[in-house]
Amino acid sequence: MFIDSQNLYRDTRRAFWSDADASPCGQIDPVKLATLLTDLGTAPPGRTRVLEECRVYTGVPSSSREKRSNAAKLRQIAAWKASGAKVFPRTLRYPKDWPAHSAEEKGVDVELAVDLVFNAARQNYDVGIVVSTDTDLVPALQAVCNLNRAWGRPRVEVAAWQCLRKRLRVPDVPLWCHSLSQSHYETVRDDTSYGRAT
Repeated sequence: MFIDSQNLYRDTRRAFWSDADASPCGQIDPVKLATLLTDLGTAPPGRTRVLEECRVYTGVPSSSREKRSNAAKLRQIAAWKASGAKVFPRTLRYPKDWPAHSAEEKGVDVELAVDLVFNAARQNYDVGIVVSTDTDLVPALQAVCNLNRAWGRPRVEVAAWQCLRKRLRVPDVPLWCHSLSQSHYETVRDDTSYGRAT
């Protein structure tokens, strides 16, 4: 499972919340989502789908520039790790005129794309599920589809919220998409307020 955390969070807020809602609105438990997607898929006859790894790619605010946001993110990452996720954090990039302009994630999608293709080339997975609608990932998906054509494995799938009517596609490839509903969201949502220290 390859989850673009911030992309998923933004899409979830667009799907089920508004910009005025509190920041925990739209959070997802990545391992619950990975388990759901594993269970929703179909396996070849005589085989079952098993979740081997849930990989989460995320940006992290700088501890020197955004101390409270950094602490909240680290608490969230600790919770993800405690539930079994493997997390790949990258510090946000701050423009010279910050905070007039927001910090940005840089390299998160590239790291996910490289891991997706590298692990496919090593045949470390039979099925890789990408949870993102970031079109920058399309070349990586295409590369995995090309490996599948050559070797018969691995296969790649994608997931997206049904109500947004957007998903990743690869030209001329019938890429399977897990089209997730609001009832699916209710089973994987995470309402924890990580901004509150315990």
